[in-house]
Amino acid sequence: MHFVPLIYFAGLTYYFWQKHRTYDVAAYMSTLYTITSLCCVIMVLGGFMNARGGGVLIDGYEPDFGIIPTVLYCGLITITILPFSFIRPENLEHIGNVHRYLLYAFTLLILLQGLIIYYLVGGFVSDLLHGDFKFLKDTYLTGDISPADAKMLTLPFPVQLLYYFSFMTLLGLPLFFYYSCVEKRSLWFTTPLLAISISPILRGILVADRTEIIHYGLMFFFCLVLFQKFITRRVRNFMFLTGLPIVAVGLTYVIAVSSSRFENEEEGASGSMLEYAGQSYANFCYFYDNHNKELFYLEREFPIISYAIFQSEYTETKEERTAKEGFFIGVFASHVGSWLLDTGVIGAIVFSLLFALLCCLVIQRYNRTDFDVADLIMIFTLGVVPTFGIFYYRYYSIQTAVVYLAAGLLYLYSKFIFVWNKEEKEETNNA
Repeated sequence: MHFVPLIYFAGLTYYFWQKHRTYDVAAYMSTLYTITSLCCVIMVLGGFMNARGGGVLIDGYEPDFGIIPTVLYCGLITITILPFSFIRPENLEHIGNVHRYLLYAFTLLILLQGLIIYYLVGGFVSDLLHGDFKFLKDTYLTGDISPADAKMLTLPFPVQLLYYFSFMTLLGLPLFFYYSCVEKRSLWFTTPLLAISISPILRGILVADRTEIIHYGLMFFFCLVLFQKFITRRVRNFMFLTGLPIVAVGLTYVIAVSSSRFENEEEGASGSMLEYAGQSYANFCYFYDNHNKELFYLEREFPIISYAIFQSEYTETKEERTAKEGFFIGVFASHVGSWLLDTGVIGAIVFSLLFALLCCLVIQRYNRTDFDVADLIMIFTLGVVPTFGIFYYRYYSIQTAVVYLAAGLLYLYSKFIFVWNKEEKEETNNA
């Protein structure tokens, strides 16, 4: 049964490619699940299921990979991918900007946030890169804050607030592609956006975290696919020349952290990394078999509302929930696995359908040839869910949820307030 997701997602990838005759966003997402499914197969066949280093739930756990959880895993992920198959990147003809000055203000805001990150993090990175990554990660997991967070507490409150919500700087990535490829602005103007979009990775380095660099890499390729028709040779050459050293440094860092954290594991660093990449399907099946159906939580799905009403966050209640479940819940089980653990089977189905509906409302129709830049920023933000969903549901905290809140407000402004003001002015002029 553990071969089924590999065969299914490989077939789904081929279907999207064959149907559209191009490598689109949906094919890209499906490829990611094909890769993780392959890692799961190798993990099972290679006997890498018994170690704790990569995060599989229980020592000696031998998953059944039952028919029902397998169908749920493949089906729910497909539901969240399907709306993105409506986008045909090769057929895009126009990307507009109906809120130019608001977009400038938004761009300046995330640039400011990025500068704050560089200021707080820059002084510590060189020292930490010579340290013990396993010690750094273990220290962070036991509750210690990073040096940048400690330094941030000495700054004025407005600066602290900007830093706290600085995951928004990742939105500099689609803005870089838009300004560089669509508006064809000078790279001197757009390169700072690219540099700022990398800033969350620096925060992760301080706690020996690989999540942010992997997240960034996945969404960078998402943008490459989404903006493929508009990428000029000039931009392509620039990204190639600047990307090679960045990729080299990033891979070196990931390998160094992985080796440091897993060097004492029985299966070694390579086996642990394989387990790291392939565990989502196994953990989903484990959740299906062992989740306490009486437990129901929405802290991860609605972190801002949950905190505003109940002063409760997933990050603060994770240990308490672990005790109630009887197993550690902070492992990779895909985004639909996160929803399954929080809300049960029915809840996971409902959330998958609601997410697909939201994506359809934003994308609107199949083979749409024109978008506004606010549409694409919203699509990018929604695309994080199934793309990074190969690990878990990304927007689990207030800090990360602010990303979709900011993108949503920009989207709503472009669709409603701006249009309403435009119609009002036209009525005044006609009168």
